[in-house]
Amino acid sequence: MEDCNTGEGLYKAAKGLIRVNVRVETGKIREVVISGDFFMYPEDELWEMEKLLIGSKADRITILSSIRLFYDKTKVLTPGVTPEDFTEAIMRGVEGAPLVP
Repeated sequence: MEDCNTGEGLYKAAKGLIRVNVRVETGKIREVVISGDFFMYPEDELWEMEKLLIGSKADRITILSSIRLFYDKTKVLTPGVTPEDFTEAIMRGVEGAPLVP
C-alpha cells in the first residue's frame, strides 16, 4: 500500500491566517486546498497556485521554489503574506499529518 499523508496546516502571517489541507502520496502533493483570511490580487490566481503544487515533491525547498516561480510568473499580490508564509502553512500540513494505513 502507498504511503498517504493527509493533514491541515495553519500559519499566521503578518496580514492573515493561512489554512492548508493537503494530501501527500509517495512523497508528492496529490491534493492541496489553500484558504484563509489573507488577500490575493487577482484572487482567482489562488486556484492556479494550488494546481501548480499538484505533483510537486512535498519538501520545503521544492514547495518554496514553486511558489516563488508562481509569484514571478503571475505578478500576484498578497499584501502582508509571502511565499515563505504559504510554504510554512503547507509544510505544517505535510509534517503534522498522521500516516494513513
